[in-house]
Amino acid sequence: MFAGATIAPQAYATTDFTGPGIRTSVIDAATDEPVADICVFAVPVFTFSFADVCPTRSDSRGRVNVPVPGTGSYNLFALPDSGSRYGAQWVGQTGGTGTQKEARWFTFTADEVKPGPTIRLDDRSVVTGVLTGADDAALANGTVGIVAPVPDGSRDPRYSPVAEDGMFIIDWLGPYQWPLLFKADGYPYQWSGHVGNRLRATLVDVDVNAPPYQHELEAGTSVTVEIAEAPAGPGRIVLHNAITKDPVGVVELDDAATTASLVVLPRQLVKIHCVCSAEHRWHGGTDFSSATGEPIRTNGPQAVTFAQPS
Repeated sequence: MFAGATIAPQAYATTDFTGPGIRTSVIDAATDEPVADICVFAVPVFTFSFADVCPTRSDSRGRVNVPVPGTGSYNLFALPDSGSRYGAQWVGQTGGTGTQKEARWFTFTADEVKPGPTIRLDDRSVVTGVLTGADDAALANGTVGIVAPVPDGSRDPRYSPVAEDGMFIIDWLGPYQWPLLFKADGYPYQWSGHVGNRLRATLVDVDVNAPPYQHELEAGTSVTVEIAEAPAGPGRIVLHNAITKDPVGVVELDDAATTASLVVLPRQLVKIHCVCSAEHRWHGGTDFSSATGEPIRTNGPQAVTFAQPS
């Protein structure tokens, strides 16, 4: 997993980088000196996830070629290694930002190479806070991060643990305003501001001088997914926010299970994905785009019958 690893800088491809991709460079924002070995990757606009392995890093002169998978619109994210003095950032037009809404867009309609703005790295800063359970209930296995869960657990999300007294600290982000993701046993994933949509989250100051951020976990809504055709083996049900595609609920399926129950934050529209043994199914469609959106309500438990298109 690349998030905390140290990997030798790649050679800078000057002749064989034909796109689609973004050609840019990484410098220290204070000194304008090049910065090597910084992981930079592209994600489709409005989505966000870490990769299993860093796809590209800046070379000794700070130069970096960032591939994109094809046509469409993308944002860049710069992720220094855990021990770096620099903070992570979304790449904006003139500097770093903590919100994807302010990141620079790169739109590709053909197999092309686009120039990107110079990535100006700021020193990392610190955000502290206190996480509490609903009605001051005790917490277990609390975490805080900036990226939604990976259902198969294969990637390092760099979640920060929450101490027994609810205190947490994140020290690897750039000094901007960021949305934060909270989770603890028995509670749904929820972004700062108690929303399921990352783009609507309350932004939290990452600044050593900012007061601790307070978040009380919302209990969420119980959702049962009923599967008419049980998978042949173990599987997984994943609920995705319909706007960002972020996973907002994950539950494992036992062999031949026909129901799955999980707790989800209400006031959001979700799409349901079943990894049914080796088969990928989508509720109401054949992929994320065509899947049926299901509103998660606040008026008590709800059930959804998983429907596949005829």
